[in-house]
Amino acid sequence: MPVESKSRDALGCELAAEVLRTSGYLRLRVTGASMLPAIWPGDVLCVRSLGPELAMPGDVVLCRREGGLVAHRAMRRVSHEDGIQWVLRGDSAAGNDGPASSDELLGKIVAVERGSRRLSPQMRSAGRWVSWILRRSDFFTRVVLVLNRLFFQAGGTFKSYDHLNSKIPFAP
Repeated sequence: MPVESKSRDALGCELAAEVLRTSGYLRLRVTGASMLPAIWPGDVLCVRSLGPELAMPGDVVLCRREGGLVAHRAMRRVSHEDGIQWVLRGDSAAGNDGPASSDELLGKIVAVERGSRRLSPQMRSAGRWVSWILRRSDFFTRVVLVLNRLFFQAGGTFKSYDHLNSKIPFAP
């Protein structure tokens, strides 16, 4: 990544952190796929500022990591001599991230906006199964992303596995 790009990313991260600190609320668009199937590239995250002591295992949190922002699920809280640290993990990531300090945790994802829908970032049973498969297969992850993109180019409205947990049948 060019130095100019790194500076722009770091500046964007600082701006997002400042907006969250001053207003208590932030919306930002997802670019990565590490939180599939709960959060898809292109989704908009709604973030509320949150003290690190208020985060709970299972929450999706926004952290400042290495000059960028990462939204991953809090797996467990670890007491450390410097304060609270969190072990984080992307739902489709193969392993846990390094511990996040209290200073790195910026807020909690309270909603995911996907098109005109507002969804909870909480994992459902169907999502757990899909996440388990995605963690073990980069090929399947690529296939799911390509199929999802092709479906949207065709004008569909399906962008998650929500229909597996819904009483309303899927209809494109």
